[in-house]
Amino acid sequence: MNLNTIKDKIAAITKKGLFKDASWMLIARLINVVVQAAYFVIVARALGAENYGSFVGATSLASLFFPFAALGSDSVLVKEVSVDRKLFSSYWGNTLLVLSTSSIGIIAFLLLISPFIFSNSISLSTIALLLIADLSCLGLIEASNKAFRAVDLVPKTAQLVVLNTAAKLVAALCLVFFVKPSGSATHIGINTWALLYLVSSISVSIVAVITVNALAGNPKLNLSRIRSDINQGIYFSIGFSANNINSNIDKTMLASMASLDATGIYGSAYRFIHIGTVPILSLFNATYPRFFQHGNKGVRNCFNFAKKLLPPLIGYGIFSIIAFQVFAPLIPKILGAEYEGAVTTLRWLAPLPAMIALQFVAADTLTGSNHQKARSYLQVAAAIINVILNLWLIPRYGLFGAIWATLASDSLKLIGLWTILFFIHRAEPKKYSIVDDR
Repeated sequence: MNLNTIKDKIAAITKKGLFKDASWMLIARLINVVVQAAYFVIVARALGAENYGSFVGATSLASLFFPFAALGSDSVLVKEVSVDRKLFSSYWGNTLLVLSTSSIGIIAFLLLISPFIFSNSISLSTIALLLIADLSCLGLIEASNKAFRAVDLVPKTAQLVVLNTAAKLVAALCLVFFVKPSGSATHIGINTWALLYLVSSISVSIVAVITVNALAGNPKLNLSRIRSDINQGIYFSIGFSANNINSNIDKTMLASMASLDATGIYGSAYRFIHIGTVPILSLFNATYPRFFQHGNKGVRNCFNFAKKLLPPLIGYGIFSIIAFQVFAPLIPKILGAEYEGAVTTLRWLAPLPAMIALQFVAADTLTGSNHQKARSYLQVAAAIINVILNLWLIPRYGLFGAIWATLASDSLKLIGLWTILFFIHRAEPKKYSIVDDR
C-alpha cells in the first residue's frame, strides 16, 4: 500500500460524520477534564473532607432521582427526531413541560425525606439548593444536550459540556477568592458553596435552552402525545435511574450509614474514575443517535455497528487500569493529606472505566434496536443487588464495603447485558446487511 493510498484512507475516515462527532465530543471532554479537575481540586480543598462529603451525599441523592426529572421524554426526543427532523418542535415542547412539572415534584418529595436519610448531618437549605441545581437546572442542560444530538448539532453539545463545567470553575474561584472561613473554621461552609453552585447551574441552563430554541426550533406543545411519550420514556428513565443507583447509591449510603469523612474520601476517588470515563462517554454521546438509526434494521445490524467500537474501548480500558494504579499516590499531594485514604480506594475502583465501556456497547445496542425494556430490567436488577450489598457491607466494612458492592454489581451488570444481547442476537433472523456508519 503506497503513501497516497494511506492518505486517501485517512481523508475518507476524517470526513465521516461519526469521526467528526466523536472528535468534537472528545475534544470537549478533554477540555472538560482539565477544567473539571481544577474545579474539583479547588472545592475539595476549600471545603475539607467532611464538607465535601456533605456535598457528595446531597448531589448523589439528586443523581438517584435525576433520570425521572424528564421521565425519559428527552430520550424519546432523540429516538424520534433522529429519524424525522420535522418532529423536533413538538417533542422539545413536551420535554420542557414534563421536565418542569416532574422535577418540582421530585424536589419537594426529597426535601420531605432527606432528614430521615441524613439525620440532620446536612442542613435542609443546603440540600434544597443542590437539589434545584442537580434536578431542575441539570435536567434542562441534559435535555438541551440531547436536543442538539437529535438534530445533528454535536459541536453545540460539546460546547455546552464545556460551558457547564467552566461555570462550576468560576463558582469555585469565587468561593476561594471572595469567601473566607467563618470564625475559627479552617474550611468554608457547605451552604455557601451550594448557593454558588446553584447560581452557576441556573446561568448555564438558561443559555442552553435559549440556544436550542434559536438553532433547532422553538418548543410547541402536543398534549395529545404526552401520555404515549411518558409510557415510552419511562423505560429510559428506569434504565438510567438504575445506572445512577449503581454509580451513586454507595455515596449516599456512606453519608447516611458511615461518616462524611469516608464519603469525602470515596467521592474524591470516584471523581478521578469519572474523569477516566470521559473518552468513553464522549464516544457514546456522539454515537447515541446512530444506534437508533442502525437499530431500525434489527439488533444484528446495530451490533455490527457497535462492535467496531470494541478495539479502541478495550485498549483504553487496559490503559486506564494501569494509569490509576501508577498515579493514585498523587491524590494526597493534589487534594491534601486528609485524602490519603483515596489512594487505596482509587486502586480498587480502577477497573470501572473498562467495565463501563463494555457495558455501553451492549446496552446501547439493545436500546438502539428497540430492546430498552430488557436493558432497563437488567439495570434495575443490578441496582437492587447493589443496594442490598451496600446495606450488608457498609455497616461491617465502611468504605471498603462500598467499594466491593460497586465492583460486584457492575460485574453482574456487564455479564447480564452481554448475555441478553447474545440471546436476542442469536434469535433474530439473518436478513439484514450492515449499513454505512457515517
